[in-house]
Amino acid sequence: MNLNVFLSSIRNNSWVMPVTVMALVLGALLAISLKTQQSIRSTSLPSNRFSGLAAAYRDQQEQIKLANEEIRKLRERTTQYENEMASASEKAKLLNQSLQEAKFLAGLTEVRGPGVEVILQDSKKRPPANSPIDIENYIVHDSDLQRVVNELHAAGAEAVSINGQRIIANTAIRCVGPTVQVNGIALSSPYVIAAIGDPDTLVSALNLPQGVLTDIQAIDPGMVKVVKKNEIIILAYTGSLVFRYAKPVGTTPGSSSQGEENVSQ
Repeated sequence: MNLNVFLSSIRNNSWVMPVTVMALVLGALLAISLKTQQSIRSTSLPSNRFSGLAAAYRDQQEQIKLANEEIRKLRERTTQYENEMASASEKAKLLNQSLQEAKFLAGLTEVRGPGVEVILQDSKKRPPANSPIDIENYIVHDSDLQRVVNELHAAGAEAVSINGQRIIANTAIRCVGPTVQVNGIALSSPYVIAAIGDPDTLVSALNLPQGVLTDIQAIDPGMVKVVKKNEIIILAYTGSLVFRYAKPVGTTPGSSSQGEENVSQ
């Protein structure tokens, strides 16, 4: 009976039905919304995922920091290598300069400069009959060449050659038959001795009274000719530089001091 009264009251009130329907629709929408939110929560990232991302971000930042530090160290090392290379290049430059100076002093480089040319040649004259002067005096000998070279060196000549043969520390000037050998090369008259140095000083040294050219000029002035030159080119020494016995001290320990051999036996 109460139900009938309720239904009767609903039918007598026109607004009840729309409100009821609206309530049902709102309930359904609320249910769907709650279900959707629950579904989103279940399919989205868990809350602890954010802390993981933050940790990964911090790790990445740390890796970047370490990489930047490594780049800085590599750049510093590259700069150090560049400086060392520059220093090595400078050392190589100094070493090469010293080597070139040593070659220059050893006569192994072609040089040029002012100086003198001394031309010595055999006389075309012959001693008169019954003259006490030996005919050998009319010929230029190895001793004449050696005396002129010595005088030039004493006067400050920086480079000397005879007929193109560079005079160095171990150059031998010696007579072999009708020729004179210089550096083992046979030369013949006329002998052109070229010397680089102060021309006036060299000429003065050669022309000193009782000097090296006096005796030759006394026999025949035509045997001697001295010419100043503004520029002389002297070639490099081209002979052998092999030393069979002499060694720098310390390279062959004790080989020359381990006892003496009596050569008279």
